[in-house]
Amino acid sequence: MTIFKGYMLMFRRNISSAIMYFVIFISMAILMTMVSEKDNTKDFAAAKVDVAVVDLDNSELSKNLVNYLKEKHEVDVMEDDKAALYENLYYGAKSVVLRIQEGFEKKAFDDEVGVHLTNAPGSYRGIYLEQQINLYVNNVVSYCEAGYSVDEACKKVEAKKESKVLIEDVNGNGGEVPGYAFFFQFIPYLFVSVLGSVLAKILFEFRRKNVKNRAMASSVSLLRQNGEAILAFLAIGTGIYLLTAGIAVVLYGKEFISSSNLVWYLLNMFTNMLVALVIAFLIGLFVKNGMQVSSITVPVGLALSFICGVFVPLNILGSQITNIAKFLPIYWYEVVNDLLTNYADISGELQAQVLSGIGIQLLFVLALGGIGVAIAKYQQQER
Repeated sequence: MTIFKGYMLMFRRNISSAIMYFVIFISMAILMTMVSEKDNTKDFAAAKVDVAVVDLDNSELSKNLVNYLKEKHEVDVMEDDKAALYENLYYGAKSVVLRIQEGFEKKAFDDEVGVHLTNAPGSYRGIYLEQQINLYVNNVVSYCEAGYSVDEACKKVEAKKESKVLIEDVNGNGGEVPGYAFFFQFIPYLFVSVLGSVLAKILFEFRRKNVKNRAMASSVSLLRQNGEAILAFLAIGTGIYLLTAGIAVVLYGKEFISSSNLVWYLLNMFTNMLVALVIAFLIGLFVKNGMQVSSITVPVGLALSFICGVFVPLNILGSQITNIAKFLPIYWYEVVNDLLTNYADISGELQAQVLSGIGIQLLFVLALGGIGVAIAKYQQQER
């Protein structure tokens, strides 16, 4: 096992590069998970707005409107002091200033605008508030046209029950994206970067002319040398795979372990690890010196990540880029990852799609691996 031990020794000497990429990856995964926690169905809940109200009309309709807004928002009735009002907006004490203009009630029945809203700098909450006011006033006017007084119409509008929306949980995940989905989305970047930067450099060292000649002159057959090299690749790749899975368990705990798609996530990740091994193998065959490894691995990792949906979700990529990405194995990893993210029950047609995506990745492994072996054999015959 001389060749195998040599690979493992070289890996320990270059482990600093792997640690650096792991730190970058974990930081990105945690950051994206924190950001994604805000992107769920809870964002559609009604939000309360801090409103300063100036009622210059003091009519029955304007008073009822203020009471209606108090039930839905944080409302303070203030004097018509422009300096004080703008100061509240500027320092963020209020998001909106609502001025109910004189003659508001009369304008409402004449289908005219009787309010003026001023938003705080950078805020657009006044649009939401204006929609509520328009809806309230229009409903009151409709009741009044049907013969109700203003006070009766206001009470009718305020007594109306608001519609409730029930979201059908078709996908089985409650409409929410699990936090670990983003962790697995970035894994191809980690695997290509770590395995490419470390294994490609090790392979280059073993392809040096003097090392290669010594190996050829030894009693160890060429078949055994290649077998031990492949075994070393698989051992290092499996170690990185297990470490990554362990990090997922530490970061997401029970949420990840209890996932109904746990096995599919792990299988898809393992397949992607094999893809990264083949890419590292090809890089190691083409570099001319050790300094070229990083200059090739980094652009390759970034390019594949951007094109195949690692950094940019697949649904945002244009059709032209997607058509190109279909010829790359990492694209199919992301396709499978999206299915696992969006559906909690993988069965039937969905299972067929997942297996198809994993199968396509394995075909890429075989094809690229075959090309790499042919190139390596040609290089070994060179004198």
